[in-house]
Amino acid sequence: MKSTRILLVMALFAALATGALATSGCSDKDVAAKVNGDAISKTEVEQQLEQLKKQYPTMFTGADGEGRLLDFKQRILDNLVNAKLVEQAAKEKGISISDADIDKQIEQLKSGFKDQAQFDAALKSAGMTVDSLKVSIRQQLVTNKLMEQLAADAKVTDKEIQDYYTANKGQFSQAAQKRASHVLFKATDKATATKVLNDIKAGKITLAEAAKKYSVDTATASKGGDLGWPNTTTYVPEFQAALDKLKKGQTSALVQSTYGWHIITVTDTRAAKQQALAEVKTQIQQIIVQKRKSEAYQTFLDDLKKNAKIEILLEDLKAGAGKAGSTATTGTPSK
Repeated sequence: MKSTRILLVMALFAALATGALATSGCSDKDVAAKVNGDAISKTEVEQQLEQLKKQYPTMFTGADGEGRLLDFKQRILDNLVNAKLVEQAAKEKGISISDADIDKQIEQLKSGFKDQAQFDAALKSAGMTVDSLKVSIRQQLVTNKLMEQLAADAKVTDKEIQDYYTANKGQFSQAAQKRASHVLFKATDKATATKVLNDIKAGKITLAEAAKKYSVDTATASKGGDLGWPNTTTYVPEFQAALDKLKKGQTSALVQSTYGWHIITVTDTRAAKQQALAEVKTQIQQIIVQKRKSEAYQTFLDDLKKNAKIEILLEDLKAGAGKAGSTATTGTPSK
């Protein structure tokens, strides 16, 4: 059930965050912008825009369609300009990412899918290729390394941790939770699901045994269908609705979702509680450090823009030059 979430992250990441389509050399006529002399191609902008139009066709229809299209085109160019600035800065600082680093990230992504075919289908659905995914990952890893360097000396005191905890106690209030296990059958395999459910109720087989033998959820089957304690994850509505009705030790009837047929059991519960500072101290430290990294990175990026020579050559975006929040402007030429 995690593959859809991974796909969504990948799609949005490619569409609006990093400019995931592979860059290539471009002729002078194919230049959308220049960043300190380095070109961003019109083709790259248009390819990303077409990708968005395919994924969200209704977004660009109606009276406001043209305006939204221009707005997204601006965003895409902004992101490509930012990516180019970061690429240039990383090169100056000697930051590099190896192919092995990228391959490792791809393998981690693949682990969220049943097999290679499902991974390939997810890429296709997101309008991406392996090459464009590699570009995306490389850019993200470069950004991460840059952030690490910028905030390398970030120290967090106990007082800062205490102050954050006091100001954000609600963030560490743990709701009542249920730990569940399930067996998942294909949508076309209701007959087998019914038989297995009857066997579980008759005590002929446990749900954990059934998951190992029958479940098509490969991420949990080997663990007896155990889904672990929920964190920020929410289950699909049909699954969640069935889970909400179950008490510890109870097993559901067949539950149909977009993934197929589920048999669900609640294996444990825990009451709502306020987490003590000692329990979340490390978590708070990480939150504060990440905030400092983000702030340091944003300040660094803003400085890069101020000192960069950014030339926008797309006629329909030149009018937007100078708008607040836009990088589509000619910055101060580097001396």
